[in-house]
Amino acid sequence: MDVEVSFDNSNQYIQVKGDLTSKTVMSALKQFSRECKTLPKWVIDFTQVTKVDSSAIAMLIELKRNALKNKKSISFIYLPAALLKIARLSQVEDLLKEKP
Repeated sequence: MDVEVSFDNSNQYIQVKGDLTSKTVMSALKQFSRECKTLPKWVIDFTQVTKVDSSAIAMLIELKRNALKNKKSISFIYLPAALLKIARLSQVEDLLKEKP
């Protein structure tokens, strides 16, 4: 399955749909670059993510780096349990939390 990154119906946040795996993260990053440009705050919803692997963690870290570089705040909502488990095992769980 592919990945799709787009605004939700209310245009309040970015929605990720599909698989976030080594096969799809580069496509997702390109889509994020396109969608996030106009938003002052990046809120990214993972409700419809169906599959993840460790490359999804690398993508989230890159998104945080891009947000910092562009002086934007970023938050991830509804992260899949499998992704949180990978983050915990990789000892990067704190990187996924929004800092005040």
